[in-house]
Amino acid sequence: MKYNLQYLYRWCLDMLYNTVPSPQVAAAVLCVVVAVAGLPAPQSSSSTEWPIIPYDFGYEVSDAETNNYQNRAEIKLPNGDVFGSYSLLRPDNVIMTVTYNVTGDDGFRYSIVKTDLDTPAS
Repeated sequence: MKYNLQYLYRWCLDMLYNTVPSPQVAAAVLCVVVAVAGLPAPQSSSSTEWPIIPYDFGYEVSDAETNNYQNRAEIKLPNGDVFGSYSLLRPDNVIMTVTYNVTGDDGFRYSIVKTDLDTPAS
């Protein structure tokens, strides 16, 4: 949609001098009209289909000196489903593991498991 800036300017001036009660309000209206007139025309609503690019990656950090232990792995399948997890050793000596997936129309789903290393296994 194209705007005729000259028409908008004249309309704005007419509104300012004939209907607006104060110069401050007139200036505000003028600014809004000029800003709206300068906006780009709306784009079509069709979206570009991007191809699904499968991938997988992972890493692990194991640093005893700084007590930094963590890992992560993720995979994207040719159908677009994503599966992954990451774990880390927190300062309170708890390993926190987050497992997640994005499949079909289900959206992002996750679960968190915490393992306290100070508590004996039963």
